[in-house]
This record gives sequence, structure tokens and C-alpha cells, in this order.
Amino acid sequence: MKLLDNILYIEWHEAIDSGISKGTLDAARNRKSPSWLFIDDPEDRRSVLIGFEKLKDEYKRKIEARFGNPYEFIAKQPIRKLVKWDDKAEEFFLAYRYDENKKLPIETVKKYTVAANWLNMLKEVNNDKKQIKKLLNLQIEQFYDKVIEIIKAKDILDQLDEVKAKLEVAGASEVGILQNQLAHLKNIYLKEKIDLPTSYRRLVVNQDSALKKYLRDGYASIIDWRFGNKLAAKIKDEVSEAVLLEMLAHHNQYDDVFITMQYNRWAKEHGYKAIDESTVGVWRRKREDEIIMFREGNAALKSKVLRVVKGTRPTAPLYLVESDDNVIDLYFIDAEEENHGKKYTKRYVSIVVTDSFNDYVLGYAYAVAGTLDDGGTIALIHAAYLNAMYYIRSITGSWFLPHEVKTDNWGIATLEPYYRSIANYVKTPVGSKNRGYIENFFGSPHWKRCLKIGANNYTGNNITAKNRGVNDEMVKAFKKERPLIGTEAEAQLENFFHRLRYLPQSNGISKHQQWLEAWNALPDTQKRLMNDEKFLLTFGINHLPKSGELPRLTNRGLDIQIGNQRYSYDILGGTPLEHLNKKVHVYYDPYDLSRVLITDKEQVRLIGVDAQRSPRALHDHVEGSRTYLNALLAEKQNTVNQIAEKSERRKKTLALSGIDAESLLNDGVMVKQLKRDAEQKVLSQLIDGPVNDDDLYDQM
Repeated sequence: MKLLDNILYIEWHEAIDSGISKGTLDAARNRKSPSWLFIDDPEDRRSVLIGFEKLKDEYKRKIEARFGNPYEFIAKQPIRKLVKWDDKAEEFFLAYRYDENKKLPIETVKKYTVAANWLNMLKEVNNDKKQIKKLLNLQIEQFYDKVIEIIKAKDILDQLDEVKAKLEVAGASEVGILQNQLAHLKNIYLKEKIDLPTSYRRLVVNQDSALKKYLRDGYASIIDWRFGNKLAAKIKDEVSEAVLLEMLAHHNQYDDVFITMQYNRWAKEHGYKAIDESTVGVWRRKREDEIIMFREGNAALKSKVLRVVKGTRPTAPLYLVESDDNVIDLYFIDAEEENHGKKYTKRYVSIVVTDSFNDYVLGYAYAVAGTLDDGGTIALIHAAYLNAMYYIRSITGSWFLPHEVKTDNWGIATLEPYYRSIANYVKTPVGSKNRGYIENFFGSPHWKRCLKIGANNYTGNNITAKNRGVNDEMVKAFKKERPLIGTEAEAQLENFFHRLRYLPQSNGISKHQQWLEAWNALPDTQKRLMNDEKFLLTFGINHLPKSGELPRLTNRGLDIQIGNQRYSYDILGGTPLEHLNKKVHVYYDPYDLSRVLITDKEQVRLIGVDAQRSPRALHDHVEGSRTYLNALLAEKQNTVNQIAEKSERRKKTLALSGIDAESLLNDGVMVKQLKRDAEQKVLSQLIDGPVNDDDLYDQM
């Protein structure tokens, strides 16, 4: 801006910076519009100046939004002209290194250089205060008042306050415009504000004022302690640093305000400077790598600090298979459970088995969330892997095992032998958040896309997040139309898993097509073919007879009852004589009861085939079938029932014998009838007359 013959002019670049387009300026100048005033800059004929007063109101507002009151701005312009750019300061900040060769951010270099420029100017003024009167016709106090207004960008702050006041009483139609103005002014404020104290005493007068520290320590005095500058640090030695870091490292994760209070109490007693919560926050973030293990635990340390060893995806199908649980983001209604007349909203939990080659879903199983205990969850995991085996056979023609399996550590004490029977299994380190690919797959666009299609009961990705990926109002609007738990829910879930496999991805190719092409190109030597014996031993259910007695092999083969159905199996090749009458375990496949594995877990390992019917598969491939899960849960319930029945039988036996088991534990053997007779005699003696103590205790 320039003031010529008492007329205020805006420079061309200032107009553009204010948001007046170059096209508008060019057009107005070329047609010599009488609504504009353009002149050549007398100091530089190549530059054009624009008269402020001739501008339309909308353009004036743009100028004022950028620079504040232009007349106040121009009044301070002579002071700004006293400030010169210091190349040496810029070089110093560019060359500065801290924390083992870290550099200052470019924006910080610029900010510090501007501060040095102003301190250089104040240094000259401090040496010759009379020049202010000569050059600017200002008293020194007036000069510093204006300097401080420039440092804190007072014009912009005043506008911010004005817009905030308008926003508090604005109507709905004005709110958006005012919010945009507020954001625009905040950006300008950040650019205009100079990184120096905004009070005269802290800027110039005090012993530790910015100017006096600059005169004493030079450019280094400007650098904040956060960038390794010990000159500016309030946490300035090993003791104070250790106190603060230990407070921050505490496992209770105290907030910054509380730590500030406690630190300052210690600092006052030991002669250290007080700090504020922003300082604590800076140290907490800056030294996070040192405190996070104690503050948040090993998992956080591994996730945020320890180096992640980056890997590449498996190069072929079935090289690596992963499984994990996922609560599916779909709402369903349970019509059988009501709460004050309102039907319960439920979700399903699933176990998903994927091939990490391309996140191809090989198998899955699901159940209503909250209905499974630990045993049921283990059954669900077994069901998902069996489902995967059947699906692999359906697309390849045979049973094939993966080379490696990765899972989380849930139930690992029970499940590890099972995982090891399938493939090579390496335990996931406790707290690991980067064990594989499946967790990222659950949050991938493909997963969400397949889940959302045709769904009016999508909950949104992560219910607690701000951005759920779904209109929450519409989720509530459709709540009465949500599918019912059971057949309706399972139909939707089956369609979802089908889409995960067969819906084209962004490259136009489905995961199924991508996987199958790679599988067909894989040499047979790289495929782990599995026979029926291995399949049944790995994935079959160990039958538990209701009687609790293991079945025996006979010359007729094997007769057993599974559920409420009796089965008779012939032994392939006949029953060897040495195995006749041996007790055996039976492993069966609930999808296909035409064959079973018979073993004593030592020498006997035979295949039995259904003798009553011609060999058949109940389901060669049943997506999402609950058959396996139901069978496992039934076996589990049978076991519980057997235990309960045996307990009842014991109780009846004791009751008939008149024996109290609890008394056996506490006081020794006592027959109930004797106890009752003794008690009756005691009562009679107490009522009828004196008691002979010895006689009484002998009877008891």
C-alpha cells in the first residue's frame, strides 16, 4: 500500500492476495473503466497501483479482510520499511541441527528469520532512539505500541473478534458465510503474526526479554527449546527432565493439566521455573518413544515406535492363510427376545478365513453375537476352517492344505495344536498389531462395498467413529424393516460373503478369478494334497457317545449313534483280527457322514464307510451351513448332560443309603437315622431333666 497526494493506493499483488482475481483487474484496466482508478507506481513504472476509495464495496471488504483497516495499515507501513531481510539469519536457521542431525521445518526457518529481522530493527532503534522521531515523527512509546500491534497482528485479531461476535447472533443463512470468513481470517493471522512477545516488558525491558536475550545469545536465542535449544528450555537439566518424563511415563496416564500442577509444586520447592500444560504436551509428544512403553504398554510401543519389518504378500495361493473374528456391521432383529415391548437388535459375529495372496475368503462361520461361550467360539473357528476346506475342494477338485496359518492369540492354549495340524504355525507376538493382512481387509473398500450393497441395516464402519460411512438417521428410519435373526439374516450374510469372492474389484477382476488363475499356474509340487484320512483327523469331530463308553470294533465293523441317527460302518479291507473288540475314537464329518475315521490314537487308524446306504455327501459344499457348528455344540451339550446325569445318580445312591456326603467332608461318617435319634434324645433330656454329659456325647 502507498499513500500518494493523500490518496490511498493498493498494490497489484496486494489486490490479488486479497482475493480479487487477476482477470477482473486486467479487464477493468484494459477497458479503462471509470469505476476503477489505475496509475503507474512513481517508484517503479512497471508496477500498477489501484485507488482504494474507487473500489466497489465488495472489493473494499476483500482488502479489509486481508489487511484490516487499510489506513491503519498504511500508518504502520513506515515501521515495516525499517525491517530488512537478514540472509545470515536464514542461513543460520537452515544450517541448525538438533537431536542427531534433525533439521528445522522450512516454515519454522521462515518464522524465526522474520523474528530475527524485527529484533535487528529493534536493536538499531535501541541504539539510537532519536531516529524514530526524525524518521517517523513518533515518540518512542508510540513507536513500540505500533510495533506490538504489528507483532500480534492486531488488525486481524480485531476482525476475528468482530466476526465471532456476529456469529453468535447470526441467523441460519449467515452462519456458513461467517464461518468461511472466520477460517480465512485465521489463516491470515497465522501468516501475519510475528513470533515475538506481545508485551513491551517481555519484548524489550525485562532481563529475560526477547531483545536482551537476542543481544546476548544472537540467533540461537530465538530457537524454541522443543528443537533442542537448551538456552530457551524451562526443562533445562537432567534432573528436571527426568522428573517430568517420569510423571509422563506413569501407567495411570495422568493428563497434562494434573502433571503441570504436580511438576510446578516440585519446581517451586527446588528452584526451577514453572511450566504450563502446553509445555507438558510438547514433551509428551516429543519424547513419546521413551515413555510410551510405561505409559501405554508394550502393544503401543510395538505399534508406534518399534520398527515395522515390511513384508510382501505371498506370491501364490495357500502359501499363507489367516483367520480372525469380525463382528459384522449389520443390524438384525431378534423377534423372540423383547425388552418392554421392543424387539432386541442383534448382530452376528463371524470367523473369517482368508488367503493372504489376495484377501480371498476361503471359509467362514457365524453366530449371533453374545450367544457363544469360549467353547462355542472354538467350535465356530473349527467350523470356519472346515468350511474353507470344502470350498477349496469345490473350486480345485481335491482337499488342499495351506503352507502356513496366522491367527490372533485368542484361545491359543487350546487351539495351537489344531492350527499346527493344519499347517506351519508361528505364534503371533503378544500385542502385535501388524501380524498380517486380514485386519486391514476388514476395513477395506471392497469389504465395505460388499457389505453395503442392498443393505438398509448397515450400521456403519466402527459405530463409535465420527465418520461412520452411513447416514445414521436413515439407519434409524429403517430399524423396523431390519431382517430377522435366522433365515433372513443368514440369507443376507451368505450374499455378502458371495460378493466378497465374486464381485469385481476396481481392476475389473474378482478375487475368485485372480486366485484361481494363480492356483492353476502353480506347480503341483507346491500344492499340499490331503487324503480323507488326514482330512478327518484334522477337521473331523471326535464323537462322544452318550453312554460315555467308547464303541468297540467287531467283525460287523462299527455301530454308533450320532445325534438321533444310528450308523453302521464297514471297515475298508475288513476289520483286522488284532483290532477286534478294541475301543476306538470316531472322527466324523457332519457335511458327509458316508465315511468316518476310526482310531485308538495309537496303532489303529481305519476308514469306515456307511454300510446302510450307498456312499453320499450330505453337502459337498454348503456355504455358511451351521451343520458343523451345531454338531460340535451338540457334542458339547451331550458331555454336560452326561456329567449332570452321573451327578444325579450319585446323589440318589447316597440318599438311598442314608449317607450325607457333606458330613463326610466336615465331621466324618454319620448315618442320617443315627443323627436324628441323637438329636431327639438331646431335646428330650433338655426339656425333662438334668443331663448326663458323658452319656449325651457318647450317643452323639
